[in-house]
Amino acid sequence: MSYEYTEEQKAILQKLEDAIKEKKSQKQFALIVGMSDTVLSKLRKGTYDGDVEEQMQKLADYFKVKEQHARLPVNISTDYVETSISSEIYTVLNLCQIKGGLAVAAGDAGIGKTKAVLKYLKDHSSNTVSITMNTCFSTVKSLLKLIAKRVNAGKTRLQDEMWDAILEKLSDGMLLIVDEAQFLTYSQIEALRSFSDYFSDMGQTFGIALVGNPQILFTMESRRNEYSQIINRRKVTRVYQKTDILREDIQKLFPAIADDKKKIDYLWKISQTVQAIRGTVELYNLACQNGDCSDCSYEELVAVAKHMNIK
Repeated sequence: MSYEYTEEQKAILQKLEDAIKEKKSQKQFALIVGMSDTVLSKLRKGTYDGDVEEQMQKLADYFKVKEQHARLPVNISTDYVETSISSEIYTVLNLCQIKGGLAVAAGDAGIGKTKAVLKYLKDHSSNTVSITMNTCFSTVKSLLKLIAKRVNAGKTRLQDEMWDAILEKLSDGMLLIVDEAQFLTYSQIEALRSFSDYFSDMGQTFGIALVGNPQILFTMESRRNEYSQIINRRKVTRVYQKTDILREDIQKLFPAIADDKKKIDYLWKISQTVQAIRGTVELYNLACQNGDCSDCSYEELVAVAKHMNIK
């Protein structure tokens, strides 16, 4: 027996249909919204026998948040912006893929490293994979599980079998990018090196790019004897700082005010602080919340900076 929906619920279901059509998969949308694929299917058919009101409210709350987000002023493009630093990191990733072996791109937080990684992944999706480390992945096994999931290597509990399963999914000319690489342990980097060495011994290439903050280089240099095998296999090493951010980068990031010298100079100054590019973008967006981005005044930027305790 089908459930009789109210007009309000029918409107929510229509939004659901539109969202699924946009994502091209009900399963993918279910993951995004945090609901069961089966529940969504039954709601669409009108055969859900649980608390329909509760599930409909979850969908209503989700769509409300997304609609409010869509109404926010579009102050800068959310697409990739080719700044001087992100462009160089992109080049490092490309060189690592071409040469194989290890590469390190280290830099201050918020300067565009992850943006470059995402852009490279988008442009080289067929032969590049990426993982992001954090403190939860502290063992070699956890690292291998993370990689196995990315390359669809299946599930196994034994570490050596996991390594073999991953290797079967890798191929000559591929690149593995490890973002937030400062969280890698020595043993984990050694495990990564073993993949690269395997292909090198076969006369092939497999690149591993470590992208993170300067701590990863500090650790290597302060323990050179221990990391000697890894250091010897580094083909490219680059370090970037907030002070490397150019005025032209700020103009690219904020095209609506690119010709306003006073505002651009102020935002450039902010970008040289601990805020870097990420914090500067946040500052600008907050200053423009109540109006068109081109109307954002210098005084509003200063006021928001003060509120954010930026000096």
